[in-house]
Amino acid sequence: MRARRDLFRTCFVLYALGALVALATAHLPAQSAENGSAASVLLPDGTPIHLVLMDDLEGKQLRANQAVHFKVRQDVIVDSRLIVKTGAEATGHIDSVSKSGLLGRSGRLVLVFDYAVAVSGAKIQLRGRAGVSGGKGGALTWESALWYGPDASLPVGTMINAFVNQDQRIPVP
Repeated sequence: MRARRDLFRTCFVLYALGALVALATAHLPAQSAENGSAASVLLPDGTPIHLVLMDDLEGKQLRANQAVHFKVRQDVIVDSRLIVKTGAEATGHIDSVSKSGLLGRSGRLVLVFDYAVAVSGAKIQLRGRAGVSGGKGGALTWESALWYGPDASLPVGTMINAFVNQDQRIPVP
């Protein structure tokens, strides 16, 4: 009789623990789903990100795929939440560069934007290009026919706009 009572108590305790575990796991996903939707914001495709160039780009010293650094020059706010803060880092790279050539041919430079860093530390993928060519080579005369044209360059502080590439869900602190 005593063994039956002990078996009944053990079964009851195991059944009660199982019920508590089932209730706890049923409650956790609902709670995390509520926190997940409140802790992130949808950043729409095409949102402009205003950038300032932080590297001095001289056509003679550049090569393709070289990293280029930018800073964000204006806060990005979505649904009254700060997504990207002024001064945040952004990165791009040089897509193509052509040096100046004979007969006054100007150099060309094309930048591609990669990403900007959000307040939460997430990387926001960007799209867009910026291209520049060297200044005018001037009139071509027989004396200047062997001179090189001007190189393409962008000074520090050049303001450029990039855009968010596709809709992105960004976590916010």
